[in-house]
Amino acid sequence: MLWPKLIWNPWLEKQIQSLCENQWLVWSGCGASGKTYAAALYSMIYFLAAPLHTSIILTSTTAKMIRKRAWPVIQELHRTCKGGYPAHMVDSKTTLQAVRGDDKHAIFAIPVLDGATSKAVANIQGIRSARTMVIVDEATDTPEAAFEACSNLQKGTSEFKLLAIGNPHSKFDQHGRFATPKNGWSSVSIEDEEWETERGLCVRFDGMKSPNMLAGKTKYDFLINEDQVRQAQKYDGEDSPKFWKYTRGMWAPEGVCKTVLSESLVEKYRAMQSAPFVRSSKMIAGLDPAFGGGDRCVIQLGRYGDFENGKLGIVLDFNRIIDIDAQSSDPVHFQIAAQVRSICEENNVKPENLAIDATGEGGGLCDILAKTWSPAIQRVEFGGRASERPVSPEDHRKSCDVYANKVTELWFSVRQWVINEQLRGMPADVVVEFCSRMFDDAKRMTIIERKVDMKARTGKSPDLADAVALVVEMARRLGGYATATANKRGESSWDKLVLQYNSIYDN
Repeated sequence: MLWPKLIWNPWLEKQIQSLCENQWLVWSGCGASGKTYAAALYSMIYFLAAPLHTSIILTSTTAKMIRKRAWPVIQELHRTCKGGYPAHMVDSKTTLQAVRGDDKHAIFAIPVLDGATSKAVANIQGIRSARTMVIVDEATDTPEAAFEACSNLQKGTSEFKLLAIGNPHSKFDQHGRFATPKNGWSSVSIEDEEWETERGLCVRFDGMKSPNMLAGKTKYDFLINEDQVRQAQKYDGEDSPKFWKYTRGMWAPEGVCKTVLSESLVEKYRAMQSAPFVRSSKMIAGLDPAFGGGDRCVIQLGRYGDFENGKLGIVLDFNRIIDIDAQSSDPVHFQIAAQVRSICEENNVKPENLAIDATGEGGGLCDILAKTWSPAIQRVEFGGRASERPVSPEDHRKSCDVYANKVTELWFSVRQWVINEQLRGMPADVVVEFCSRMFDDAKRMTIIERKVDMKARTGKSPDLADAVALVVEMARRLGGYATATANKRGESSWDKLVLQYNSIYDN
């Protein structure tokens, strides 16, 4: 036996067996279920079967997380293998080579969120052997481009395996999409521990059914135990998203928490699908600036015009994260301004059709764009008071009487455009952000979760969604509105009302 001190347990056996029997595999589970350990163990065994014909790619979000999660397991198994593990460790590269200097046949640990994702994708695409295996750890936070690059490695191989690992977060992130049941989410329940997917199998590890829980005592110190489950029940609550994610290892059901959008709304109103225009359309854009602190500076483009359903609508185009060159002599604000102007001009977005968050430092960026490009850009104060515009043609209450602040009005405008089938082409990562931001309507006015609180809770800032909210606000300033009924050509009383309230932006 290669590792005499290895402690087997029912979950580890199930994990290894599922890897032996499946080419495309998803593991979804609670915290402390041994997923990363089992994946690393299998990779060491798989590699040893034919090291000179094998490449194994182990991805995680950052280099720090690789060294915290999977790589220490690889190091430990390499060090403790009985008789010595026949491979060359290059710790500085987080690589275990078949022979010294072999940069093709090896176990590679690659971060996919450090620096440019495109660089990580290029690194992944350059690795391929007759036997290729990919382990995507923290799949919930893995960029789509990196996930696709991993999947595409199957081409040209004689043997291929892909395993995606994660604590379930959203059915629309990469982990959730890969785990989608073959017969749809309605075909599985909290009692299911595995199901067929379009490509293979999803295996779920439920903390309520851990080997320690079933044994009635803690037999395995490294697995979730009864005390930890009871603590989670007491302090998180069984109806909390955190409990579902880290204890049940299952995607939370609809209604567990109030979020601006839900997965069922997105599916029902086809927000991720495109839609044709019946007349000419115009390009509009929204910019959510960022100047550090881990937030992303995002510009989102969209096309605005008449849909076939008789309503004014938006089809989202591409978004782009504005990169800052730390070596440049140009100040950050001027770098952003130059890139934004270039993107807009290349895609026929006029300055008067660009909405920008002017809160805080965003105001200074707007001043630069106004001087270097055009004063016609549209400034939006996220931190201000909600407007006096009616909530919708069907709800004549003033927005400032319904929403506690401007950012709540902006985000709920997106919700209205979605449920009236006027917002299409929403990317999966944007959907995840809208389905993650919580709101409170228990008091007189509705208010969404503060950005800093969402970032602390989810680990991410909703910058992509903010940029989309600005695109919708731009459409509203052009006279668009969310409505359940089709538009009629010609000026209506509603058109006059829109012009009246929009006139404040012309001053």
